[in-house]
Amino acid sequence: MPSRVAAGLTLTLALCCSLPALATDAPPATNALAPSEFVVTRPGLVLVDVAARRAVLEALPQSEREALCGAPRQNWPRHGVQRNVNGGAQPAQTLALTMMQASAAYLANGDPAARDGIVSNLLRFAEADALSRMILPITVNHFYNLDRTLLPIIAAFAMVHDDPELEPEDVAMIRAWLDRLVRQRGPDRATNPEVVSSRNNHRYLRDSVTMAWGAFIGDNALFYEGINRYRVALEQMREDGSLPLETDRGRDALFYQRHAIASLVAMAEIAAVQGYDLYALTNEGGLDLHRMVSFLVEGIDDPAVLASYTGAPQDLGFLDWRGHDRHYMAWFEAYRARFPESPLTARLEAQIEERGSLDGQLVDEYAGGMTSCLYADPATRLAASSG
Repeated sequence: MPSRVAAGLTLTLALCCSLPALATDAPPATNALAPSEFVVTRPGLVLVDVAARRAVLEALPQSEREALCGAPRQNWPRHGVQRNVNGGAQPAQTLALTMMQASAAYLANGDPAARDGIVSNLLRFAEADALSRMILPITVNHFYNLDRTLLPIIAAFAMVHDDPELEPEDVAMIRAWLDRLVRQRGPDRATNPEVVSSRNNHRYLRDSVTMAWGAFIGDNALFYEGINRYRVALEQMREDGSLPLETDRGRDALFYQRHAIASLVAMAEIAAVQGYDLYALTNEGGLDLHRMVSFLVEGIDDPAVLASYTGAPQDLGFLDWRGHDRHYMAWFEAYRARFPESPLTARLEAQIEERGSLDGQLVDEYAGGMTSCLYADPATRLAASSG
């Protein structure tokens, strides 16, 4: 598969900013780019250029900033340290939420209370070597659950790590702990390619975490794990935009198509900060991520689109808020900001509003944080919310 991917894909490289529009003066597509061409150009940055995005948010009236990023607060939770990871539930789920909410507060306001909420929790977890003990018997779900927590932790730590008020030894301890965890759950962990979770949305999430850590520490090999997985996902896609390993899920076929897209959008945004436009990547048939989104949109409107894959009615609950303050469509904030004039954006926005909601601050682990704060174009987002 890797050699076929390298031969069959093209990529447009663009110097991308962290704000809504991608650069339009990208050079022509280049075939068969080697891993050595995907270098981390801005180590320390993961999902956004913190300074550039903060400038956008600080220019907004306080009420509009709060609509995107949440209201300032002084008291952040102090979470109990969790060392164990099992296959039944996401570890430190409440910590993950604090990381996403506090990093948004820090991004929007440079809030020292939010910074301290992030660092104090992560320091206690690091000192206890938390999230490091896999409870037997170990399953693929252990690593999947850990990855759901690691992505928002990495994104939050990247947001605050260079704050001059932090103690260097505290930053170093957290960094060393995260490095051990990332390497424990991959990319060196052996996987069986015959196991579906080694190739489906589980793997996309895993490689988005590895990519995020590679971007943070400036490790080109780790960063490329995400680039390559994005390539593989495009090659897995059928001509109609569906992903075989996701549509083979009965009533949850669209749920998992969306699940996969969420991790791919996260990879595209991590790449954009480093100067690469993965949204322009195509497979050997000329199809890109937009085709995947198109299948999702068409399937939401007309279940007959899935008839050749499943006859089960589709559960569209992912279009609304889910429990514990998360929204499975949080990735749409990044997509809408990048492609505000796309007909796909308009259709998907209408579908979410018809069957669910886009109000409030959108948060989800698979996207890495509070996407309304990280990506949303204020004018587009606030106008849509008020309309």
